[in-house]
Amino acid sequence: MKRLAALVVVLALAIAAGFIFLRHDDDQGWLGWVEADMVYVGATSTARLTELTVSEGDIATKDATLFSLQADSEKAAVDTASANLKKAEAALSLARAPMDREQELEALEASRAEAQAAFDYAQKALTRAQALVKQQSGTEANLDDAVSNYAQAKAALDKINAQIALGKLPQRDQQISQAEQQVAAAEGDLANARATLALKTVTSPATGKVQQVYYRVGEVAPAGRPVISLLPPENVNIEFFVPEQSRAGIATGDRISFTCDGCEAGEATVSFIAEDAEYTPPEIFSREERAKMVYRVRARPSDPATLPVGLPVEVTLGSRP
Repeated sequence: MKRLAALVVVLALAIAAGFIFLRHDDDQGWLGWVEADMVYVGATSTARLTELTVSEGDIATKDATLFSLQADSEKAAVDTASANLKKAEAALSLARAPMDREQELEALEASRAEAQAAFDYAQKALTRAQALVKQQSGTEANLDDAVSNYAQAKAALDKINAQIALGKLPQRDQQISQAEQQVAAAEGDLANARATLALKTVTSPATGKVQQVYYRVGEVAPAGRPVISLLPPENVNIEFFVPEQSRAGIATGDRISFTCDGCEAGEATVSFIAEDAEYTPPEIFSREERAKMVYRVRARPSDPATLPVGLPVEVTLGSRP
């Protein structure tokens, strides 16, 4: 009788153990962790860090200044390019200006007034001489002198008028075109210098929490090395492994539920499923030795701001949309 009772107990324990270890993974859930894709912010050139506006744990808003680098040579380049632009613009204004200066034009205007008066007098003298000849009171010699004086006065007036017209014209078209090209080149140099200077002040590419500061004020930050790491909330994901026998039961867009130690249960939406299987996942994410062939799955949590990075979670499949 005792042997029969012992056999029944052993058989019950064996059935219970088999139920625990052989039940489907969907009932037990899948293990994963909170994964984060950091945004590493650095400089494009090696320079000394002169200003740091954030600390670890701060929330950096998008386009807010994170840090500044020494930029003495870049500022000097901007000043030089600005001076060259002003010089080129002055040359263009000079090329477009009249050929003669304002004072020279005023002198020519005075000479024209004098020549105009001489012309008017010569014209009147010619008219009188012609009238006297018709009345047979004047001589042909006097008429010839009047005609000659009139012609000379008219030629002098025409010459001055031509000089004034020429003096009001701008420089030649080729000179103006060359000056315009020099202005365009100077504008390009100034824009390039300002863009290079702007790179010395680095702003946040997205809103997120500052995770780590790698360099301090006074240290030299190498080009291409991160100075600050940010974690935008949208870069927090739940990653877990799904066994091969459960792969067909999950798809992109599915809702999952997850639990973790010390936090409330949450939900997430599957956003990525690896096409290739992995055969050597970390042992802590595998329940039985038979679960060797698994697929990596990523899901976006509904409230990522409350999830600590690296926290282990247990995932169960929810409903499909």
